[in-house]
Amino acid sequence: MKHGRLVPVIRVLCLTLLALTFLLPVWMMFVSAFRQTNRILSYPPVLWPSDGSLNNFRELFVMQDGAFFRWFLNSVLVCGGNTVLMLILSAMASYAFAKREFPGKKLLFPAIIGTQMIPQVATLIPLYLIVSRLGWNNTYAGLILPDIASAFGVFLMTQFMRDIPDSLLEAARIDGAGEYGIFARIVLPVVVPSLSLLAIFNFTQKWGALTWPLIVTSSVSMRTLPLGIACMKDLTSNVSGPIMAASLASFLPVLVAFLFARDQFMAGMMLGAVKG
Repeated sequence: MKHGRLVPVIRVLCLTLLALTFLLPVWMMFVSAFRQTNRILSYPPVLWPSDGSLNNFRELFVMQDGAFFRWFLNSVLVCGGNTVLMLILSAMASYAFAKREFPGKKLLFPAIIGTQMIPQVATLIPLYLIVSRLGWNNTYAGLILPDIASAFGVFLMTQFMRDIPDSLLEAARIDGAGEYGIFARIVLPVVVPSLSLLAIFNFTQKWGALTWPLIVTSSVSMRTLPLGIACMKDLTSNVSGPIMAASLASFLPVLVAFLFARDQFMAGMMLGAVKG
């Protein structure tokens, strides 16, 4: 009996330690964002910014030509636009693969999924050449459009759409609904949790992307937030404090987006767990 009571306690302690391990770097980023640059690396580490101030954030706000605000806006536009277009394409392609029959379907779906095995670095040069010839260098189109077709998104949504009863779709066809009406009025409302799950995955991935924005942009005004933070040393010599403040400001939108979409996110995760 004592052993049975001890196991839950040990489990809670292990989960608490694991949570603290993940949260400690985030907390230290919060603390460092309010401390002076020459105190951030002080020893022993400080776990509360008792000597903190808002000077680091003021430096961000007065950065030349409002660069920080432009980077933030660029990230919102790029990540939001990419996510919306990716969801539309993934949902439409998944509906075709899950509920429609067409020539080459059994070969095309594995071919699309197989592209996930290709390292992203192997496609950078061909992708850059295509974008360059289209005249999309240093533009929003070059940042948003190249990867709106997501093999992972097609695979994930196809698995969810296969579980929609065919009888439901046939009943809609008997009532006179067209394919676009069935897709918009019946299929999409059913897969909202899985779409929310895919949206959060894609948005967080694009929000932290550094390599492609570094390749395709050339001006300071077109940088996204992660690239701008990485290049802040070029704009100011005293950077550790402002970089921590910028990192905290970059983290908050993702946290807020998750808090607003957490119910749909958890529903999508649970639905995926039940399917598994």
